[in-house]
Amino acid sequence: MIPRDDLETDRIIEELVAILGNDNVLTSVEDRYVYSHRGAFGIEHADLPIAVITGNPSPHGLLELITNNGIEALTNIDDRGPDSQQRPYIIIDDRESLDAENLRAKLSELQEEGREKKRALRGTVSLNRWLTDYVQTKEGFRVNERAGKEKDFCVVQRFFGGVETYSAKGRLIVSRGLLRGGLEASDKVVDILYSCTSCGQCYDQLGEGTLEINNAIIRARREVVEGGKGPRHCRVALENIRGEGNPMGMPGEDRAIWWEEVEERFGYSGNEVVYWPGCSASYRLPGIVQSTAKVLERARVDFGLLGASETCCGLVLYLNGQWDEAAANARSVLEGFSRSVKALVTSCAGCFYAFSRVFSKLGAPPPFMVFHTSQLFEELIGEGRLSFSGLEERIAWHDPCDLGRHCGVYQAPRRVLGAVPGLDVAHSPLSGEHTLCCGGGGGFMAYDIGLAERVAAQKLEEDLAPLGAGSIVTGCPACILNLRSATREGYPGLDVLDLSQLLVKAL
Repeated sequence: MIPRDDLETDRIIEELVAILGNDNVLTSVEDRYVYSHRGAFGIEHADLPIAVITGNPSPHGLLELITNNGIEALTNIDDRGPDSQQRPYIIIDDRESLDAENLRAKLSELQEEGREKKRALRGTVSLNRWLTDYVQTKEGFRVNERAGKEKDFCVVQRFFGGVETYSAKGRLIVSRGLLRGGLEASDKVVDILYSCTSCGQCYDQLGEGTLEINNAIIRARREVVEGGKGPRHCRVALENIRGEGNPMGMPGEDRAIWWEEVEERFGYSGNEVVYWPGCSASYRLPGIVQSTAKVLERARVDFGLLGASETCCGLVLYLNGQWDEAAANARSVLEGFSRSVKALVTSCAGCFYAFSRVFSKLGAPPPFMVFHTSQLFEELIGEGRLSFSGLEERIAWHDPCDLGRHCGVYQAPRRVLGAVPGLDVAHSPLSGEHTLCCGGGGGFMAYDIGLAERVAAQKLEEDLAPLGAGSIVTGCPACILNLRSATREGYPGLDVLDLSQLLVKAL
C-alpha cells in the first residue's frame, strides 16, 4: 500500500521510530530537504523522502515495513531511477563521516592519483589528449568523479551524529534553499547556518579549492538577519561594538589597561606604521601586544599604537550576516586613521582577513598596506634587521583559517620559524590548506562555546598532541584562546603561544 495522506505517512514514521529509535529517524523538513538533493553540490533535487534513517540500522522489521507499504529504500538519492519517481521513499544514510585519520588517508590517495596521472601524461603524444588528461588531474574533476561515493569533510559534522544536514554539502543546500525560497528561516535553519566555523576546509579537502563554501553560508546568514531571525549573540555583538568598540562589551577606555607601559612608549604620534593588536589580544591576551612590541623595537620599526582609540574591525558582524552594520563599521574604522598611515600590521588573523579582504567586499578598501605580523617579521628577517640567538625546543605550528585558507598566507610564518636556530618545527600531515580548524572562528565561539571547545579538544587529540611538541604556536588570538581552553582539560603541560611570544624567547 502506497501512503496517500499525512495520516498514513505519520503512521509509517511512528513504526520507523518504534523499530529504530527516535534519534535514528530524521523527519524535519530541513533534513529531508537536504537528503533530497543529488550530486556533489546538490544541484538537482527530487520530491522529499518520508524520512531519513541514520546510524547503520538493523534490517530486522525494517524490510517488512518497507515491503508492506510500497516504499522505496535508497542509500543515496542518486540511486533513484526514473521509473520510481512517484513512489514514496526513505533514505538510509549508512555512510560514516570523514575523521582526521581517514581524511589523511584520502588526501594521500588523491595525491598519489595526481602523481600517477602526471606520470601518464609523459607518454601522451596528442595535444588534445594531453589537455584532456591534464584537466582530469584537477581537484574539481575529482569532486564530480566521487559524487555520492563518500561524504565531504567538516570538523563540526561529527558532533551532530554525522548527519549530512550539518555537513558542508548540507549547509550549502540549506543556504541555497533559503536564498531561493525553498526553505524558511526556521530555528533549525538558523542552527545549521550558525553552527559552522566558516573555516573553508570542507570541499577544499577532496574538491575544488576555490569554491569558498563558507562565503555562501555567510551570505545566507545575511538573509537570516535581514529577516529578523538572527541569533541573540548577533545583537549583543553589535550593541557592544557600537557602545564600547569591542564585541565582548569591555570598557573602551580600558583597551590598553593591561599593556599601559607599551602604550606609553609606543603611542601613536604620526607614525607611518600602526600596530593593531585587535580586541582579543588587547583585552584577553596582552602578552601578545607586549611581545610584538619587543620584536618590532628590536628590529627598529617606527610604529605606533592607537590604544584606547582603536576599535573593533567588525569581522564578527560580517560573519554573523550583519553586512550593512559591518560596512558602516568599516568606514568608521578607516575614518579614524591619520592620512600619514602607510601600513597597518596586526597580530590577529581575523583582523588581517577583515582589513585585507572583507573591507573591500564591503565597499571600504583600506588606503594603506595591511600585514600580518608573520609577514612583517619575514620582511625584517630578509632585510637583516631581525635575527635570533637560537631556541632548542620542539613546537607545532597551527595555520589559522583566517590567515591561511582565507588569505593564502602559509609560507611567511614557516620562513620566520625556519630563521630561529635550533628550533624543531613539527607540522601535522593535515597542515597548510588542509589544516583542521580549531573551532575558534566564524563567530562559532559566540554561538556555541561548548561545541567550539569540543572541536578544539578533538583537534588536539587527533592532530596536534601526537606530534610530541612542547608548545603550539599560531598567529591568531581566537585559536590561542580556544586551544588553551582545550589544553587545560586534557593537556595541561602543553602551552599555546603567539608567534611573537616564541620569537621573544629566541631573541
